[in-house]
Amino acid sequence: PMVDVTFLLLIFFMVTASFALQRSIEMPEQLTEAPSTSNQEEQDEVEMVDLEIDERGMFRVITDATEHQPTPSKMAMLVSLKEANTSKGDPMKLNVKVHEDAEVRFLVYGMDAGNQANYSPIIVTQVDGFDE
Repeated sequence: PMVDVTFLLLIFFMVTASFALQRSIEMPEQLTEAPSTSNQEEQDEVEMVDLEIDERGMFRVITDATEHQPTPSKMAMLVSLKEANTSKGDPMKLNVKVHEDAEVRFLVYGMDAGNQANYSPIIVTQVDGFDE
């Protein structure tokens, strides 16, 4: 009987420990094809930076003033996002455009970099191709 109790306790602690290790990613709202009901003037006031992620996992940071060269490096993308964040007070919007054939890990890399570079909110849009 003591071996059975020990075995049950071992199983209990293994199951509860695996739940404690899980992390969740806060997913932003996805844009829909429906027309927006919010005020357009409020959206124009907030500056926006675009982050494009292609099907090969290349990142490109695009602002109104500059367009950085594509890079496969997460660190170079983070540096580009920090350089593009020119707001001193309010956080800027990050519009992540991810190719429909891209791996999810590249989207997670982009969202993590946006959080580290103090972008809020982060908007995710799935596209089937980019304009060259």
